[in-house]
Amino acid sequence: MKNIFSGLKKPGRSSSRKGPDQEFGTGLWRHNRDRFLRGVDRYYTTSVAIHELPANGRSSADDQASAVANEHSSTTDVNTVIEGTQRLNDLVPTVDEITAWLHTHHPVSGQVVPGHTRKAVGDTPELLTKASSKVAEAVLAASMARTEIIAGRPIGPSAQATERFITDAAELLGRARESISGGERP
Repeated sequence: MKNIFSGLKKPGRSSSRKGPDQEFGTGLWRHNRDRFLRGVDRYYTTSVAIHELPANGRSSADDQASAVANEHSSTTDVNTVIEGTQRLNDLVPTVDEITAWLHTHHPVSGQVVPGHTRKAVGDTPELLTKASSKVAEAVLAASMARTEIIAGRPIGPSAQATERFITDAAELLGRARESISGGERP
């Protein structure tokens, strides 16, 4: 079986020689980055579990029901969930770029954004938090898809939800980038 995950980079591996403390700090920006990366990692783990389900998660006792359930758990829906891993992986450099820029230009050592920094960065902290929450929601939807495959139920709604949550996370990161750059890339 071809390993469909072989082309993925390990999330959070920056191309620079700096360590994560120097590049992202130890405060809020690092916290936001780490939370996003944990969500990406959990989504990856869930996708691998879906990919490795034997005969779409059914035991040999369920072979008769398997043909009917396969209609509901179409390959397209399973691929939608699994391809979400690549989409999330593609967002990691954006999160790294935003959080590194924030740490370089507006270092924060704790979890509270000081007033002068708040004025400069606008709603970027909330946008990063919301993006991480959308990734967590995608993880929940992927977990539901896995459970539905095992139970022989259709996964279409869960697959669509993963796609929607990942798209939402990408849009929020785009807004965060615009917020700190005034429309220019950080």
